[in-house]
Amino acid sequence: MVEDVNNSIPLFKKIDRSVFERIDKFKLTPGYNNLQDFYNGLEEEQQKLFKAVVILLIFLLPTMILGLVWWQNTSLKEDLATRQALITKANEIIGQNQGLREIFPSVLSQNPIDGQDMMSSRMSNMLSAAGIELSKIQVKNYNGEMISSVVMKSEADFAFSNITTDELMNVFVNMIQREKFRIQSVDIKRNNDTGLLQGQFHAIHFSNAQNTEEEE
Repeated sequence: MVEDVNNSIPLFKKIDRSVFERIDKFKLTPGYNNLQDFYNGLEEEQQKLFKAVVILLIFLLPTMILGLVWWQNTSLKEDLATRQALITKANEIIGQNQGLREIFPSVLSQNPIDGQDMMSSRMSNMLSAAGIELSKIQVKNYNGEMISSVVMKSEADFAFSNITTDELMNVFVNMIQREKFRIQSVDIKRNNDTGLLQGQFHAIHFSNAQNTEEEE
């Protein structure tokens, strides 16, 4: 197989060859004769200076071309790196969104709570279902906010009194399994005479706010 001669020539030599080829072509044009006449009309010192400038340009031209090529390559590399970073980030976000969609049903409640009255109503329903007196647990210090365009966070303190250990555990189980609450803290005191419990706990509720929009 015959090797391509042009591919084996170093880059600097290719540039030099191209420059001198263009100079040879320029010599065949009328413009060269005008330049020659201009040169012949110069004094000796001026001719020397003119030659020096031309030689300097001939040597600098390849360097300037290489500098331009290097600058363009650097810009292209930076642009390519930016595009790759954007694509990578986009893939990460897409993957995270897909993962969130998969775990939403197990983590987020599909029934948002958007006020203290609704929080109290939800607690009353759970107490009624468990056969516990409604007066035993009261909702206090409700706070709700949208933490993203999809997820709503609702939290409150729950004060309880005159409740048995089994009843309180029943409430916790229903809140966690049925309504997807997260019990953040619990403060319990036991009455030694009656064996009943009193105190308070703080619970957080995360829900899919899109359901509210769809209903509206």
